[in-house]
Amino acid sequence: MSNLTPIGIIAAKDIRDALQDRFILLVTGFLGLAAAVALATGAIALRGDLATYAAAKATLLSIGKSVAAIKAPEFYPLRLLRGAIEQIEIIGAAIAILIGYRAAASERGRQTLALILTRPLRNWQFVAGKMLAGFALLAVGLAVVLAGLALLLHLTSGVGLGGNDLLRIGLVWAVALIYTACFFLLGFVLTLHMRQPSHALLAGFAVWLLLVLIAPQIGDTLDPDNQVAGGVFAQLHIAKPDQTEIMKRFANFESLRNGIEAGSVTKHFERFSFAILGIKPTYTGMAITPILTEMFGNLVWIFLTALGLASLALALPLNPNRLAKA
Repeated sequence: MSNLTPIGIIAAKDIRDALQDRFILLVTGFLGLAAAVALATGAIALRGDLATYAAAKATLLSIGKSVAAIKAPEFYPLRLLRGAIEQIEIIGAAIAILIGYRAAASERGRQTLALILTRPLRNWQFVAGKMLAGFALLAVGLAVVLAGLALLLHLTSGVGLGGNDLLRIGLVWAVALIYTACFFLLGFVLTLHMRQPSHALLAGFAVWLLLVLIAPQIGDTLDPDNQVAGGVFAQLHIAKPDQTEIMKRFANFESLRNGIEAGSVTKHFERFSFAILGIKPTYTGMAITPILTEMFGNLVWIFLTALGLASLALALPLNPNRLAKA
């Protein structure tokens, strides 16, 4: 228990400092606004579809016709979270790097790191306290954003959310926390150990650019099925057995394309979120358990990435004399 006390003190101090300079509040608000705009656009369109269907149904009933004459549109409100998930993938990861940078640079900038480490405090306790604070800030920020989006979705979609929908959003929150923690740890480790904090920030965003934007975009661009709405096979009405035979001829190409995507933790987060929320049509209406089973590999990749970075942060020795010169 004594080992937990210094960690808790450092974590509480870091959270207090982050809230006092309003940085966390500003970036959380920015992420929430970007996600809300993306959600509102889709919600307005969905509400229009609902109103059109309701009006057509009422007209048929008023003239004694069967409503079977018109097909009810598919209403899956969680699909409207696609834009919000993409904002978390891109902006959320960038914000996490900045939070990690602030957690390390705040002590270096005030030249207090060397003083802190002269106290009866182990290096790993200092690092663990900073990490705990960062995870807590990310958890609360993501919870506020997703809770706000869930409420907005419930009020604006015209469909409403049930307990199963809220559970799916909760699962996305948990995985989003681990995902953004990867980038927090990246920014934190680089800033804590590189001689110049500014260089660490540039290095962090270079990795962000590669993992968040370049690798997933290459994978999507190389996938011919993504270039046509609904997919090439669907538009050409090619049967499933024929699709399998065609893809066998492009096995090496597909392995390369998938390998590029699989190297990005962002793509694993996207695959999980799009599946659990039913954004990808293949998983729409599917129960949660089989989705979790199929997405288990993606979850493992995200978790192991965060675990590896956390282990690295705790294991690397700190050199307060060298850092104090930054």
